[in-house]
Amino acid sequence: MTKPAITIREARPEEIEIILHHRRSMFRDMNEGTVEELDRMLEVARPWLAQALADGSYRHWLALADSGRVAGGGGVLLSPWPANPHDPCTERAVILNLYTEQEFRRRGVAREVMAAILAWIKGYGLRGVNLHASAEGRQLYESLGFTATNEMRLKFDRP
Repeated sequence: MTKPAITIREARPEEIEIILHHRRSMFRDMNEGTVEELDRMLEVARPWLAQALADGSYRHWLALADSGRVAGGGGVLLSPWPANPHDPCTERAVILNLYTEQEFRRRGVAREVMAAILAWIKGYGLRGVNLHASAEGRQLYESLGFTATNEMRLKFDRP
């Protein structure tokens, strides 16, 4: 397979449906959620994402093929966070929604999107970033220097 010529650019607020398509597709491909749960996720996420794109707390990049087709994308969520002894920053970055359309996989698209996101995070002045890795994405993230952490999680039953 030839590597497509890809252009990376920041998403515009009116491209929210592309971002939501990628988020839904990401969870679908990981076999997470029923059709109804994924529909509900988008219903709840749409107004949040519109606000976050508008206020800059969420930034998203799209990978465009020569044809103009969106090949993939990914974003970063910024949130207030207290400084700690190893990091004086008062914001935390979390990478979300990294997704590559099926026909563009294994051709460097996700790596190019990640390079753009990581360059932006460094330029913004943050000293680190977190993400949750799917089994398919873990090798890419490790090749970029990400390491596993000691994060723990507790889930509550739904009301």
